[in-house]
Amino acid sequence: MHIIIGGCGRLGAEIAEQLSHDADNDVVIIDVDALAFDRLGTSFNGETLTGDCTDRDVLEQAGIQRADGLIAVTRSDNANLMAVEVATHLYDVPSTIARLFNPDREHVYRKLGIRYVSSTNTIAKLFLNEFRDESYPLHVDYPDSDVAIVEVEIDTGGHGLTVEEFEQDGLLRVAAVHRGARVFLPDRTDRLERDDVVAVAMKPAAHRGLTHLVRSPFTPDRAREA
Repeated sequence: MHIIIGGCGRLGAEIAEQLSHDADNDVVIIDVDALAFDRLGTSFNGETLTGDCTDRDVLEQAGIQRADGLIAVTRSDNANLMAVEVATHLYDVPSTIARLFNPDREHVYRKLGIRYVSSTNTIAKLFLNEFRDESYPLHVDYPDSDVAIVEVEIDTGGHGLTVEEFEQDGLLRVAAVHRGARVFLPDRTDRLERDDVVAVAMKPAAHRGLTHLVRSPFTPDRAREA
């Protein structure tokens, strides 16, 4: 995946380093201050670019035309919002996420359909989760545990399965189903439908069994709807 990160503060540097450790990732990190790249450790295996991550020329130098994702983590909410808007609407980047400092602006991000993270305790882990192929949008992560509550979207393979069948003999548990305008707690005999958005508690071992039942987290249509 080609991933662009805007902002090389402590958070941006940590995310860039960890993403660059995966040989399948091509990581470019942007910052207006060239000295900011000193925060990157010697293990960083990506590219650095000095400039403004809201500038189209800079983004094109970073390869925005072929980018699979953009992470905006500058110190400015306005810059993060603008970078995501440019990436999404001008370059059709399939997955974007912005850091939000001011909680009073959450309604703006929601109205614009922008995926964001505002938590400070597990913020790096939440950002990284969004850009791992085997991960789904994370709602709750339990420290020192391999259980997480995530969101998955039912695809053709999962259509018609009962909740009991979908739960893979105990590897995951369905907590709620969002279908159209309705959210409900399903019975074990209820059947799932294509396009249902399902909140599940799951262990890593459940990922393999889900691949043919749900949409990929990086499906462009899903990113647009998020």
